[in-house]
Amino acid sequence: MTATMNYRLSAMASRTFTKQRAKDAALTLGPVLLAVAISPIAAHAQGSVDVTGVTAAMKTIETSCLLGGALAVVIGIVFGVFQFMGRNISGGFMAIGGGLFAGIVIGFAPQWVSSLTGQSI
Repeated sequence: MTATMNYRLSAMASRTFTKQRAKDAALTLGPVLLAVAISPIAAHAQGSVDVTGVTAAMKTIETSCLLGGALAVVIGIVFGVFQFMGRNISGGFMAIGGGLFAGIVIGFAPQWVSSLTGQSI
């Protein structure tokens, strides 16, 4: 019984692992292994990155975040007032809560931009 099992395993292995598959695997893995072997050498040859224009771009992003948050606060408060006037108290509180959340976004926008980019603004 063991001989039969060994025969089946070896027959299955001989059908799946052919010379053509070994050649295909070598052609596929060869460049990958070469890249892995060379990567430590290339890592030492890195230069520095010039980030002189990034601060101006991040200042623009910060300003747009603050402007968007301010608009959201105003819109939330206006819609909250309209909801209260229409006697929809729960909708009014939701709109005012949205406006307050937008105020939180305004307050934390510079810190979020700084933490995401590493740039101090």
